[in-house]
Formats: sequence, C-alpha cells, structure tokens
Amino acid sequence: MKVKLLIVDDEEGITSSLTRYFEMHGYDVSSANSPVKALSMIQEDNYMVVISDIMMPEISGIELLSSIKKFNGMIQVIMITGVVTIENVLNCLQSGANDCYLKPIDDLEILKDAVDRAIARLTRWEDLIGSMVKRRK
Repeated sequence: MKVKLLIVDDEEGITSSLTRYFEMHGYDVSSANSPVKALSMIQEDNYMVVISDIMMPEISGIELLSSIKKFNGMIQVIMITGVVTIENVLNCLQSGANDCYLKPIDDLEILKDAVDRAIARLTRWEDLIGSMVKRRK
C-alpha cells in the first residue's frame, strides 16, 4: 500500500526537504506552503497522514489540525514546530495530534518512524472495522 502523505509548512525549504526524504522512502508525497491550501487539498484527496507546522500565517497548524479532525478523524496528523511552548504541545494533544516534534529535526528517521506508527495505527483501525463488517454479513 502506497501511503499518501501531505506535508504542510510555510517554509518552502522544509516542505522541499521533507518531500524529497519521504519520496526516497516510497511515500506518495504532496506539499503545501499554506494551511488554507492544505485544507482544500485534504478535502479533495485521500491523505492518510499529514505532517504540519504549528506556526503559520492565515491559520495556525492547531486550527488546521482541528479542521482535519472534523473533516475526517481517521487522518493521522503529526505536528512540527520551531516555537516550543507547553501551550503548543498541549493544544496538539488536545486537538488529536499523533505526535509533536521540535524543529530543527536533525534525524529525519525519527519523523519517518512517527509516520510509520501513524500508518500502523490507521491500519489497525481499518482492520477492526473490516472485521466488524464481515461479522455483520
């Protein structure tokens, strides 16, 4: 299964480097430098995992996270931030983020592991739902 991943950050250098990294590891990657554009992309396509910055213009990553979860609670969201505050981390947790990582992320393998865990979590839920549907038939 090829994983559809969306990377959202207002810094083009970050989206470019993360896109290259995840494409090298076999993911189907899209990126957006605007959270408003990202939300539109999410509503038009079937992304499984979103990696999003917290501090962005237009709307914050936390607002994007909340909108994603309202649209489709199954989408797994991993937050990244260069602005480290307890409030940011708690808001991520309360809004349903899988994880939160601090930028700069020196070892991208850590972020890849988080994506893989998010996919495993999503796969478990899909398997459970599939089993329940089979039992009803």
